Amino acid sequence: MTTLQISNLIVEQIDDNPAAPVSVTPPVSGPNTVPPECLAAINEGQNLAALMTLCLEKTATFTLTANTCWYLPRPALPDLIAPLRFTLAGVRLRPSTLTDLEAQNSVWQATAGAPARYVMLGVNLLAVTPQQTGAATASMTYAQSPAQLVNDGDVPAIPEAYHADLVSYGVYKVRLKEGAQGLERGLKRFQMFVNNMSELAEYVRARAVAAHYDNQPPELQLAQKGSQ
Repeated sequence: MTTLQISNLIVEQIDDNPAAPVSVTPPVSGPNTVPPECLAAINEGQNLAALMTLCLEKTATFTLTANTCWYLPRPALPDLIAPLRFTLAGVRLRPSTLTDLEAQNSVWQATAGAPARYVMLGVNLLAVTPQQTGAATASMTYAQSPAQLVNDGDVPAIPEAYHADLVSYGVYKVRLKEGAQGLERGLKRFQMFVNNMSELAEYVRARAVAAHYDNQPPELQLAQKGSQ
């Protein structure tokens, strides 16, 4: 579905008129007609879907500089969520933790040699050890966040089978401003969104295990059970 089609369904399902919506912020100007409030909700839903499921992947180069342990990767990889596979000259770097590295070598942050392990803290702090004496170009396959939807004809990057879930999320988000009653009605649609993202995450998790990726989607079902 296009962004406009998703927006029209959101407006219809909050019992409004897509031709002249009154329950959502109207378009400002220009050739695009999706109300900004709907557009923001659709983008937020797609970003959340990518974060919950790691369903979008990308491979890009990443420069390792000489004698450098710590990196801020997002300036070079602005859509990075989590590394899935990190290689240098065909050799795979293995994920680790700060605790493990400290236990094995207390001076790991200043150890020369061929890079063998990496640590990712959050989404914008990366450490590589050992550190080689010259610059090199590594390859990183990673879970990525989607590009922002802007135009009426833009198509979401998440799998097409789950585009309808952006409608559910949009209905939930737009109704939040209605107060407690709107929240109660919208929560049912949000739960539908979460349930379907859990289904997608299970598929991505199985694919990640088969590919021996370093990271997998979070266990959404366990999180849901813990909140009940």
